Amino acid sequence: MTNTADAPVKPGVITITRQFDVPREKVFEAWTTPEQFASWWGPAGFTTPLDTVSIDARAGGRWQATMISDADGMEIPFFGVYHEVVEPEKLVFSLVDPADAEYMARRERGEADDVTTIELKSLGDRSELSFTQVGQWTEEDYGRTRDGWASFFDCLENTLAKH
Repeated sequence: MTNTADAPVKPGVITITRQFDVPREKVFEAWTTPEQFASWWGPAGFTTPLDTVSIDARAGGRWQATMISDADGMEIPFFGVYHEVVEPEKLVFSLVDPADAEYMARRERGEADDVTTIELKSLGDRSELSFTQVGQWTEEDYGRTRDGWASFFDCLENTLAKH
């Protein structure tokens, strides 16, 4: 895997581009198949039990997953709605963190949910994932969120290497 870009485009936008040594269809399956999603979702040090994962990968479909800290058992649930699904090249979905009180307060005020876009490009027997998340972060949260996603993608790489 290669990390080809990891820089903000503008405030409130995280972009990361990674290359994987598998075809894009395999990467798409890792995002849309509960068993595979559960095997990598979360940064290092977290586990996502399969029984917490639900994926209905279609426009208007919902998803949810709960990460659990290996260190202390802390649970971090996420959920969202798919806005666009184009197999095997694109996913656009909301990402809601109900454990984040500040985020939920913004949501209650009617401010938009974070929106994540995954675009997959074929590179023959390899693939390139372009990740964009639009949200509202403090400067500290921005760095922590970007670093968290980098760890997520390291876990994704490990899962893809096994399949």
